[in-house]
Parts: sequence; structure tokens; C-alpha cells
Amino acid sequence: MTNAVLGNTYDLPSSAFDAFSRPEAAEILERRGPVSANPTQRLPNAHLFDVEAQHAPLSYAYGSAHLARRQYWAALDDISMYSLRIKDDGMRDAHWHPVTAEMGYVARGRARMRVLDPDNTLDEYELGPGDVYFVPRAFPHHIEVLGDEGFHFLIFFDQAMPGDIGYRATATAFSREVLASAYGVSEGDLPQFPFTPADPLIVGRLNRGADGR
Repeated sequence: MTNAVLGNTYDLPSSAFDAFSRPEAAEILERRGPVSANPTQRLPNAHLFDVEAQHAPLSYAYGSAHLARRQYWAALDDISMYSLRIKDDGMRDAHWHPVTAEMGYVARGRARMRVLDPDNTLDEYELGPGDVYFVPRAFPHHIEVLGDEGFHFLIFFDQAMPGDIGYRATATAFSREVLASAYGVSEGDLPQFPFTPADPLIVGRLNRGADGR
């Protein structure tokens, strides 16, 4: 904007902006002088949400999730975030999101991700601090802890209220006859699945992978 336009905008003479240069556009600028606290920083702000101060809406013996989604933060429209912590004896339940894509950032710890593609191929990889992963909509997947320290993920969704369908509740929703046919075994060979009316986000890790991790 010209000095005249800026002056008109702020009810100032155009000369008030004579010292302003016109550098190349930049997204990151040099800071000059010390940092000072903004006097308005403590005022209520609809675009600020302290997710870690929230009492975790989902809390289990194996981990917890703090939720930044429209249910708790009205400013959100088509995005949400989970701050997910899982201990070494827990696992993110195998599940899929019918209409939600997922992108996660590993803040701490190591984990194994397995994703089932529509062509029935499998993507399996290990995740460590600083890694970012992506799961397209409707791709079944799970996250398993590696090591003894557990992990902390920041998981972002392209819905303000993400929903998922977990494998555990599926075993309750369908009859044993249907499950036996789906898995190609006799009904008598099916295990006694636990009755699960509401899918847990995190389940216990009673078994380790084939590599012992």
C-alpha cells in the first residue's frame, strides 16, 4: 500500500510512513528489540484453546487423549486434533474412519503403524520423534507402542468431530454366525469376544508382535 493509502487508513499524514521500506515479501521476519508481553494476552480468545489443561475426556489404564474438537472448542469447523498418549502396555485399537482423513505427528516415543489399503496390500512402518504420517479416509489402521517409554502423538483430522469404527465393537455388533463366515472358521473355533457396546480408543497390549516388540 502507498504511504497515502496507509495514512488515510490510520488518519495520519502520508509522511508518517516515509521511514517504511518496501522489502521483498517474507513470511518470517527479523525481530527487533526485546519480547514484551501483550497487554491483551489474558483476555478471552475464541481462537485459543489449552488442550493439555483439559481433563482428558478419554482416559484408560493404558493411556489418555486430550481432545481439541468442536464439542469442546466452538471455533473449529473442519479440523480437530487429539493429543494422544499411550503407555508401553497399551495400543491404539484397530479401527477406520469412514469419512475422516488422519495426519499424525510423533512428539515422543516410537510406534509401529499398520495400514490396510483398498487393494488388500499392507503398509507397515515404524515411527519416531519428528515423523509425520497420513492415513486416507476409510483405510483401517492401528498404532502399537515400540519400546518401554510409550508415546505421545498429535493427531489431526479433517473433521471437527471425527468418528471411527473399531474392530473391538464390531465383534459385538455382529452375530457369531456372521463372524464365523467372515473369518472362515467354524463358530466353535471363534474366541469369546468381550461384550463392547462402546469402542475404546485404547486397548491393553497383552501380546507383542512377532519380533517381540
